[in-house]
Amino acid sequence: MAITVTMIEEKEFKTKVRGYDQLEVDEFLDAICDEIESLNATIQQLRDQLKQQQASVPFMPAASAPPPLAPIAAPAVQEWPSDLKTAKLLLEKTQKACDEAMAEANRRADDIVKEAEESVPDPELEELEARKEQLKKEIAQLETDAQKFKLRFQSMLKDQIDILDSEMS
Repeated sequence: MAITVTMIEEKEFKTKVRGYDQLEVDEFLDAICDEIESLNATIQQLRDQLKQQQASVPFMPAASAPPPLAPIAAPAVQEWPSDLKTAKLLLEKTQKACDEAMAEANRRADDIVKEAEESVPDPELEELEARKEQLKKEIAQLETDAQKFKLRFQSMLKDQIDILDSEMS
């Protein structure tokens, strides 16, 4: 799917807590749109120039062409005047640069969205972490209480043994 300037301008992203600054993202996307429009205008201008150059090259009908002096092999590739070759090369390079810029912009946009999604904490996960910490505190308190109970129970048993020993003697 080819991405157009209109698609970029109309794209809406969901907002999340601690996400990217919406204004900054919009400004960046606007800059991308401006660059794409500029590249498209350059491409159209070069196409127009190419059409003008092709129209200005005189066409000689076959009937009025003088016979060749010696047999020559037909060129494998259509020969263009050097300024048309340059225009064609420039057009190809411009199109390639435009494609690369679009691909890079798409990769960067995907990275920004992915990074934004990863940076937003999951509320359920935070809630579970808080519950985990609370349970750790409760376990530590229960272990302390169990230790105190064990010491008291041992002390009580020792007192009972002492009482039994004194009654036996």
